[in-house]
This record gives sequence, structure tokens and C-alpha cells, in this order.
Amino acid sequence: MKHPMNAKERAMNFYHHLPTDEVPTDKDIVVLFDPAAYEERPPFVQAGIDWWGVEWIREEAVSAICPNPLAERVLDDIEDWKEVLKFPDLDAWDWDEKIKRDQEFLDNLDRENSCFCMMFLNGPFERLHMLMGFEEALISLITNPEDVKEFTHELVTWKLKLMDYVKKYYNPDILMCHDDWGAQNGMFFSPEVWRDIYKPEIKRMVDHCHELGMIYEHHSCGNIEAIVPEFPEIGIDAWQGQEINNVPKLKELTNGQLAFHVTPVYMEYEAAAEAGTIDEAGVRAKVAERFHETAKGFNYAPMFLPFGGWASAAMKDEIFTLAKTEYQAEWD
Repeated sequence: MKHPMNAKERAMNFYHHLPTDEVPTDKDIVVLFDPAAYEERPPFVQAGIDWWGVEWIREEAVSAICPNPLAERVLDDIEDWKEVLKFPDLDAWDWDEKIKRDQEFLDNLDRENSCFCMMFLNGPFERLHMLMGFEEALISLITNPEDVKEFTHELVTWKLKLMDYVKKYYNPDILMCHDDWGAQNGMFFSPEVWRDIYKPEIKRMVDHCHELGMIYEHHSCGNIEAIVPEFPEIGIDAWQGQEINNVPKLKELTNGQLAFHVTPVYMEYEAAAEAGTIDEAGVRAKVAERFHETAKGFNYAPMFLPFGGWASAAMKDEIFTLAKTEYQAEWD
């Protein structure tokens, strides 16, 4: 019988596409959600102005912050980005002073027995629409693709330098880089646009992350099934996404070369619970059925978001129970 894994061994095997003794869960991964040392956005619980001059507001309905859609845009025309945008000076930033705000968290990390994953927020498409507004960003992809390419390349070059500082001051095992590319029914833009503009730049980020000795996890919400099979081509180690995508199908297409850190379909269970069309036993049965389909063959870890209600509680309990039992036979 093989020895039981600790949390770090379990998580690192998951990210390296290897078998695990249990299905890894968020309990195995320590995430610093809002690093305080730099200001790509204000702290998650507050409003404010970020490094780029974008105004953020607190949206209580979803317990999150977002760019203020009514605020004046930082950039009106993508053709003017070189003249208008001021990239934050990373070398002039007082990292030694700013890191003190996260020092207690870092001092208490058990790096030997737990896996440290750090958020790396606001990828190239997200930053574009934060600066311009969502509609204008989408229009720019069509009308001025070369300008968007130039901006994206310069932004990613800047982010590679930020990555160097993150490695130096935080030294995470995994860097979870964010760039949302999809809505519930499909991508914001065509797969061809992604391949032309974003795919080569994300590869630059992946390559540099690996050069620094960190694992690259890409967070992208929405239905992006059309491009996920290409993630292994550019070296992405794991995808944090949603089960509105056909995860069993995508696991088959990626042939064990991508780890799936995905959010179960909370809304389906919550809606049925609110409508009174399902009881706890029904929730657990649906969760178990989907779990068996999705977790099969390793490379799977469920990601939990802070939804409430009895249905979510039952779902989490069922998944945690299955996570501890379903891999045991294969592992042993």
C-alpha cells in the first residue's frame, strides 16, 4: 500500500498530471487571493483606484468589486494607447515596505506540507476592457487588431517583470493567472481572435513562469470549450474554469496533459432547491453522478466559491466525502 499524501504532495501531483490518493480540493491549496504588496486592483472588499487609474466599486449583490462602468474611461481609443497609458514603474515601487502588509500571512505558511497558489490578476483582455470599457474593447479587437496586438505585447512584457517581483517576494508554488474569455453560452470573441492575439502572449507568460520555477494555472470563466484543448500546446499546467464546459470531453481531448480545477454547477442545484423541486438526497445524487463522470482518470480538483444555502452545503459535503474515497482503490 502506498503512503498517504500530505496536502502539498497531493496538490503538486495534481498540477503535474499524476495520480493522487484523494481528489485534491481547495483545502489542499493555500491561496493568497489579494496580495497587498501591489495594486493591480484594490483589495477585494474595498472600492478604490488601481495602479492604472481605473476606478473600482463594491457590488454588494455579488460580494465583489468591479470597474465602475459609469466612471470616465482611462483610454478612449486603442490607437492612442502609447500616448495615453502610463505603465506602473515596478522598479520604483517600494516592495520591501509594501510586502509587510502580507508578511504575517507569509510567515504562517507551512510550505513543506501545503501548496501555495497566488493570484496574478487582470490578464491582457481584462486589462484592455478595464481601461476602455467592454464594448469598446471588443470593437477594437475587430477594427484595430494590430494596435491591440502591440498593446497586449507591451502589457505582457510588463507583467513578466511583475512576475519576477512576485517570485522574489512571495515565491509561490503556483501562479494562477487570470483572463476571462467567455460568457455562459460561448466566448467573448472568436477562437481565431484568441489564437491570433492572445495565445502567443499567454505562451510567453507560461514560459517565463516555468523559467522562474513556478507552475502556471490559467483562470478563465465562461464557456471556452473551443480553445481549452489547445492549452497544453502552450504549456498551461492547469485550467481553473467552470463545469458549464464539458469537462469529461475536454479531459479526453487533452489526454492527461491538463489539470482541471473547476467549479461545480452551483446554480443548477441552488435553483432547484429554491424552486422546491429537489431535496438533499437529490442534490447529493446529482453531485455524485457528475463527480464520477468528471473526476474519472485523475487531473480533477473541484473549486469552491462562497455561495450559501443548504444545497451548496450539501454539495460541498458530498464532494469532500467523495474526494476522500473515490481514488483510494486506484491509488493503492
